[in-house]
Amino acid sequence: PAGDFVLGSMYSTAAVHLPKLLARYHKTYPMVNLQVQSAPSGELLEGLITGRLDAAFVDGPLTIATLDGVPLCEERLVLICEADHPPVRGPQDVAGRAVFTFRRSCAYRTRLETWFSHERVAMGRAIEIESYQGMLACVIAGSGVALMSESMLASLPGKDSVSVHPLTGPFATATTWLMWRKGMLGANLNAWIDLQQDGNPRCVQDTRAIA
Repeated sequence: PAGDFVLGSMYSTAAVHLPKLLARYHKTYPMVNLQVQSAPSGELLEGLITGRLDAAFVDGPLTIATLDGVPLCEERLVLICEADHPPVRGPQDVAGRAVFTFRRSCAYRTRLETWFSHERVAMGRAIEIESYQGMLACVIAGSGVALMSESMLASLPGKDSVSVHPLTGPFATATTWLMWRKGMLGANLNAWIDLQQDGNPRCVQDTRAIA
């Protein structure tokens, strides 16, 4: 493995799951110029399809014919509200509340919108904020609600200042996948996949047989 390797990642994955993997990869393959670009899933997929990215961590699983991938981990999704908010059993309990979220290309935003529409409840006004820290600060202030992975919330200072409400049913979890273009499984990417699987064997299953 050597040369340029451009890896895309959702913000939460980059913050929570990548640091140790990046450190191991740099140490094991010092000849690789590894670059990480963070963005919402929709923009990462566009980067894969156009060839701007060699691989990317996105919300999956995906059914795009030109892409292959392996799962990284399953995330538990939680809705956060101000500390004294009563239990949230469904979207009706936060109907009309402002929702702090990333821009429309964010897969978690799409999941949240689907959660509301599935129960035929109108989602409140979406307020776009480009950081989870900013979302958390707004929720702590009582300005609205936000959706994020439980692992992302656990990494943030101030996490104990909000109430946490796990989603239920088909919206309870999301699987993060490492994806790439079919036919583009080169030495740099193969090395990353092998390292990823060695470092997280209970979370990652090898599905490269689908390639």
